[in-house]
Amino acid sequence: MSNEIIRHARLSSDAARLLTWQLSLPEGLDQPPSETAKRAGIKKTGFIRAKRQLAAEGYFHEWRRQGEGGRWSTTQLISNVPLSEQAAIAVRDGRPADRIPAVGQPEDRPVGRSQENTEQNIYNPPSPPPASADPEDAHPQTEAIDELPSAETTEPAPGVPAVPGPLTERGALALAVVSHSERRLRL
Repeated sequence: MSNEIIRHARLSSDAARLLTWQLSLPEGLDQPPSETAKRAGIKKTGFIRAKRQLAAEGYFHEWRRQGEGGRWSTTQLISNVPLSEQAAIAVRDGRPADRIPAVGQPEDRPVGRSQENTEQNIYNPPSPPPASADPEDAHPQTEAIDELPSAETTEPAPGVPAVPGPLTERGALALAVVSHSERRLRL
């Protein structure tokens, strides 16, 4: 499920739930959104409101046609991306979309937080180790960090990329702080 759907500011919780529930159905299962709403516990007025919101945002499209013999049929389309009316009609009719297809092979989406703004993060130094009255809990390992050779003076092993000195020092301090709180992780 894309974050754009989950975090959509203009979709109510009923609309987001209806959309995610409908998109999670197995391929080939032709369940109308009204039945999905009943199974998801969405009341009739909530369903009508959710359907309107999804239609306004381009996630839901509906067409009514009168067939031979005067019988009416309804075709509904729910998509995981907002579609214009022309693009929805093209999908309904099985035609290719108006836009030029993307170049290259499809790739997986990255998972986790955005990598933007990582350079602007504020450095928070590790907290000092907790004071302990027990002499066995004293941690001479933290003093030994200062005795380690600087990463700027040591040469990396062949095939291993060099790590800048400040990053190495920050990593050593982080490991030292973790070892204070968890005895099994002491270095």
